[in-house]
Amino acid sequence: FRDLVYDIRTRGENQHKLFLGDLYRQIFSQWQTMGSSQEVSTRILGVLLQAVQEKHVMLYFRDDRMNQIVDTLGWSGRQVPATDHDYLMIADANLGNKSNRSIIRQLTYDVAIDASGQFDSRATIDYDYPSSLAEQDPAVDPEYHGPLDYRSLLQVFTPVGSLLRDTEGTTFDVETVEDPLHYAFVTQVDVDYNSGERVQFSYTNLALIQSLGDYRHYRLLLQKQPGTPTELVSVQVSLPPGATVVQTQPEAAASYDLDRPIVEFRIELAGDRSVDILYSP
Repeated sequence: FRDLVYDIRTRGENQHKLFLGDLYRQIFSQWQTMGSSQEVSTRILGVLLQAVQEKHVMLYFRDDRMNQIVDTLGWSGRQVPATDHDYLMIADANLGNKSNRSIIRQLTYDVAIDASGQFDSRATIDYDYPSSLAEQDPAVDPEYHGPLDYRSLLQVFTPVGSLLRDTEGTTFDVETVEDPLHYAFVTQVDVDYNSGERVQFSYTNLALIQSLGDYRHYRLLLQKQPGTPTELVSVQVSLPPGATVVQTQPEAAASYDLDRPIVEFRIELAGDRSVDILYSP
């Protein structure tokens, strides 16, 4: 299917968009006339549900009540405010070609919580752009779809009040964009064809730990960039010295103590995911 779409792109401006528009109309037209085929309807509904759950399709309605419902389900594409909990969303905007599907991106997030509830955070993004994958992708074609090398505007969305302390692997200036609902570290990332890059952002956060009687609650929300494939995210949370883990959600991949409790998670980011840790200080 991708071969067909990108072949149509070579035939003129917007031809692929016209083709997809006609294709979608045909799909919905046939679906509506197949009411007697329960099997086909179930399969189509299953594919659509997976697409919205994995943020490949975003929903918007003219009806405000319907928009509130899909927003509650996480199907609207809205970014959740990052004002009272830890938060991370990595967003790449391709600059000049169509090679995104040939870019393998992995995320690592390390956070150390001190006794006051403040965070020292480090977000690491690894990019791999192998020729073995790109050669099979019809979108990677310098004749029609831009240069081979990958250029991206990278945005690292973090909680409000985050203060950037250091970066590694960045060759362009990093700008902090302050919004009432998120702070973002913005820069350009270049990944040459058949190579890889790693960029890292170290920053501090305000105290975002919730007190629940004798316990403390740490919450991290990982939001997936809409339209991207499932990514592997490694999360390591270092609790204050002397703290005791009471409960985690999801179940930790590993938990150990090196002068302070450390809890690790391995998350497949197919959609938005939360990490919650309840601990006693």
